Amino acid sequence: MHNIGLLAGSFDPFTLGHYDIASRAAKQFGTLYIAVANVTGNKRCVATVSQRMEIVQKSVADIPNVQVVSFDGFLTDFAKELGACTVVRGLRTFKDFEYEKSLSQVYKSQWSEMESVFLISSPSFSHISGTIVRDLALSGGSLVGYVCSQAIALVEKIYGRR
Repeated sequence: MHNIGLLAGSFDPFTLGHYDIASRAAKQFGTLYIAVANVTGNKRCVATVSQRMEIVQKSVADIPNVQVVSFDGFLTDFAKELGACTVVRGLRTFKDFEYEKSLSQVYKSQWSEMESVFLISSPSFSHISGTIVRDLALSGGSLVGYVCSQAIALVEKIYGRR
């Protein structure tokens, strides 16, 4: 049960920063689930959950022990269904740490077996965010160095000028 990790998010879109965290986390677990949130609270996603999942699947196709899934509801409930008692979160900034620390405490209050593992973003990816990637795609900028090469065309199609 403890050999399953869970990396969850809206992934609107999945970036090289997300890939960096996923590839590093995958080395720590027999199976790493990347869970794409269907409902994202008050955050409105540009892409549908199926589009976001397709981008993630293309991006992580080279990581053999990763499975891409979608989920609804509270993360700890979904983690229990998967048998994943470790949630992996990436940290870019101190602000990320404060937010993720609070979430970790909420998860633990809902399921005492839930642990959070924080991976600090690699310096070469710490400036990348979904917002920046969406803005680049919309303005016709190059996505090289921001999203996985195998997903660039799909990200341009979904997030580019409409």
